[in-house]
Amino acid sequence: MSETSTLSTSIQSIRGVGPKLSKTLGKKGIQTLEDALYYLPRTYEDRRQIVPIASVGPGMHPTLLGTVLSSREIRARRTKRFEVVFGDETGRLTLLWFHAFPSLATEFEVGARFLIYGEVKLFGGRPQIVHPEYEKVKELHEGKPRQTMSFGRIVPIYSETDGLHQKTIRKLISETLRRSLPELKDPLPVELLERLQLPDIQSSFHDVHFPKELPSGKESAKSLSRIIFEEFFVLQLGLGLKKRERTEQKAPSLVDRKGLQVDFIRSLPFQITEDQALAISDITTDLARPYPMARLVQGDVGSGKTIVAFAAAALTAAAGYQIALMVPTEILAVQHFKNAEQWLAPLGIQPGLLVQSTKKEALPKVRSGEIQFVVGTHALFQKGVDFSRLGLVIVDEQHRFGVEQRNQLARKGASTHLLMMTATPIPRTLALTLYGDLDLSLIRQKPKGRIPIETRVLREPERPRLFQTIRKTVEAGQQVYIIYPLVEASEKLDLKSATEMYGRLQKEVFPDLKLGLLHGRMKGPEKEAILKAFKNGEFQILVSTTVIEVGIDVPQATLMVIEHPERLGLSQLHQLRGRVGRGSDKSYCLLMSSGNITRRLRVMCESEDGFRIAEEDLKIRGPGEFLGLQQSGLPGFRVGHIVRDASLLATAQREATRILDDDPTLSKAEHLGLRHMVEHRWSLKLERLRSG
Repeated sequence: MSETSTLSTSIQSIRGVGPKLSKTLGKKGIQTLEDALYYLPRTYEDRRQIVPIASVGPGMHPTLLGTVLSSREIRARRTKRFEVVFGDETGRLTLLWFHAFPSLATEFEVGARFLIYGEVKLFGGRPQIVHPEYEKVKELHEGKPRQTMSFGRIVPIYSETDGLHQKTIRKLISETLRRSLPELKDPLPVELLERLQLPDIQSSFHDVHFPKELPSGKESAKSLSRIIFEEFFVLQLGLGLKKRERTEQKAPSLVDRKGLQVDFIRSLPFQITEDQALAISDITTDLARPYPMARLVQGDVGSGKTIVAFAAAALTAAAGYQIALMVPTEILAVQHFKNAEQWLAPLGIQPGLLVQSTKKEALPKVRSGEIQFVVGTHALFQKGVDFSRLGLVIVDEQHRFGVEQRNQLARKGASTHLLMMTATPIPRTLALTLYGDLDLSLIRQKPKGRIPIETRVLREPERPRLFQTIRKTVEAGQQVYIIYPLVEASEKLDLKSATEMYGRLQKEVFPDLKLGLLHGRMKGPEKEAILKAFKNGEFQILVSTTVIEVGIDVPQATLMVIEHPERLGLSQLHQLRGRVGRGSDKSYCLLMSSGNITRRLRVMCESEDGFRIAEEDLKIRGPGEFLGLQQSGLPGFRVGHIVRDASLLATAQREATRILDDDPTLSKAEHLGLRHMVEHRWSLKLERLRSG
């Protein structure tokens, strides 16, 4: 049996694992022997030393050896409890189960010898252990009980779920190790293990699950680091292979012989920042190469990513190719189209808008090449949309589109260059895992002259003053956002909702003002109409959930009020704040907190740097919650944590690059195990990696 087939074997192949237990294990993600190997302990307990009962006290977690002195079943109104008086030559204590099951009375017969482990508590001044872990001792060897999986050793403690107990998990893991480790070949080259001073994979798994000492020293840390490193290393190899495969594809080499890009930059009424200039330079270099560009531009809110995209578009048009700019919503498409009319049309670059309402008129012009710069929504990649000579695809807010949607659009050209943009700063450690196959450009600087947004935290007693501030803002001819995390009210959570507060604010607080309501349950066209009306000044206050689109420009909006900000992540708060401060007037963000001022709210008040905020958010929430609904298409981490293990991630990236520089296809004999591991973990053959 091969290593992969052994690891892929169903967990039901383990004796004692039937359909019911298999279903329970599945809730914990354990479906195969490999899953069981990677189900690592969350902590450990030292049960090597047996102590006398007379020495125990409240709060202690002792290992005891004694006999059953008496037992009884106690019937309550709806439940049955089971109580055992347990003793040794030094003293006695009570063992208690609140929900007695029939086998307890049979097992705990008077005179039977047991090993017991649990937390000691006092009840009526007497020591007791509730729901102890126990094991029957049939005989002693040299006065001591034999070592088992749960006693006489350092015992692993795993995360439990209903119907899955520690003894069951330990037995399962022990059997998995027995069956799989002898056939588990280490995929990492010996040279790499020796240089990084990492143990082999077999001893690492065994030491992590059943260590000889409490895992606090260097050796135990090395075993865990070895497993984490391999996870990161395989990911970095996969990403590196994808990146190298791209360089083998063909794409048009785009060069601006007309000087349109320079003309575009000179025509701007402001000077671009150094970060923008560097991003434009990187893109210009990429486009001149004979293989497809795949670059992600990360820019903070208001950093000017659109300018960078339009500079790339000007170069592409000058080279005689079309550009497709895909955005998530129609209102954003219209906004970009109007900007293109203002900035690109004077250079002789014909922009066009391709949304459902303009499709009939625009399609023939896109097909003929009359429209050079096509702005649209998901309609761009639908059937029937054909380009004359597509050279560059720009995806704005790329996390809003799936991998396949981006690929469908890119396939409309013979071989196109791809530029992705996001206003959600990604911490460097996370970018290494999500976008390691892409080239990255960061735009941290804000345009000169931009007025900072002032952020404050308010409490409930300050609400009357808040309403006064809102009214003064409107009276000054400006507009206001009021954000609520929920659509409907929640009695359980005692949170205000957008729909509830919209009605109250309109009737009781601002009856003389015009308010609009926006939330995620509305259909697309309805949301578009409300945002358009707000942008056109048809109402002064927009009450909304967090669905406000990234990138929407409403220059007259200068006040952002966020209710229950403690329920939102830092990055989300920062994105919402970025909806104001788009014009020339001073803007404010007021966080109406219903609790204590948390670390994330303090960070919001102290910083407008989206990259610093993203790093803090990642530390607070962890990578899973930070990503939210982003679909990365990458294998998940079972063991590694990109914040806690950032140094291992950096080492993995460095070593993966070193190996791929030496062996770009992992075809050398010493690297075949790595190639096999990458294919297995990614569930992709290497020749198919380019499509991801």
